Amino acid sequence: MRTLLPALVLIAGCTGDDEVHNELPQPIDTVWANSIQAGDLFVLVPGTGSFDYLAATIDPMPDAVPEVSPRTMKRIADDAIVFESAIAAAHRAGIPNTELEDGTIAFGIWGVGFAGAHTSFTYVSFEGIRLPVTILGGTSLCAHGGVQANLLNYNGTNANTDATDLYKRTQAWLKDHPATNVIVASHSWGGADAEYLSQEFPTISSANGPLGATLTFTIAMGVPGFIPGYTFNGPGLRNVTGGMLYEVDRPDDPVHALKLGEPGGGHQYDITFGDEFMGSYGITTEQMSCEGVPGPCAQD
Repeated sequence: MRTLLPALVLIAGCTGDDEVHNELPQPIDTVWANSIQAGDLFVLVPGTGSFDYLAATIDPMPDAVPEVSPRTMKRIADDAIVFESAIAAAHRAGIPNTELEDGTIAFGIWGVGFAGAHTSFTYVSFEGIRLPVTILGGTSLCAHGGVQANLLNYNGTNANTDATDLYKRTQAWLKDHPATNVIVASHSWGGADAEYLSQEFPTISSANGPLGATLTFTIAMGVPGFIPGYTFNGPGLRNVTGGMLYEVDRPDDPVHALKLGEPGGGHQYDITFGDEFMGSYGITTEQMSCEGVPGPCAQD
């Protein structure tokens, strides 16, 4: 996998030509290790249609702990972004793969609407990492159907409803599974829900009691530019009321640009060149691909 080169900021002085320049890392270089540590919980929040991609695939599987992989299952590959962005964030934090596989770092998923008997499954990543994932429950208001079917569901009221349920189900899990910090990896409408939670955290926490851990870091990918009744921050790293928020939006993402008639390849943040996995856009790679072909998607 090609890695994202560290961004550095140059701190320049005014003492003369022989001045020593000190290069200090920007917050985006240090936020990973500062926010992600052993004993933490990643909460994965996928976007529109996650039931159709994930639950419809996993619910019928006969194994007690099903195993799914984007390498062998197209429906899983189409909605693998939250898994891969969480793994990429852990890579940037220096977490060894063994601690992703053995439960040292816990992973839970919210909002998919799982209706089967499974309480967990194993996600086998593009890199072959075997990630145990606990089903936290909940059904996003956009979990069923595609973008067109959910146009009226994209609004601030529903973001509040989803974010509150995300909070309460994470809170319930933490009562029996203590964690130090919570990190959220999210995409699309799930990114809208997660970003709403991070920005409105004091209000949601006050209404529902303490979370049980610190919400330290939220990664939101492919977030709509705005929805009726609410405006999001836009791309970049910010310190908000619910910890650090990192919104990542591809420049060719039709969802962020609200150009829903454009080809959807720009909404994919797992970067593949054919069968070669390059990384998670905005975290471990800055390369783009459109439907597996190197480069951005064409736009009007």
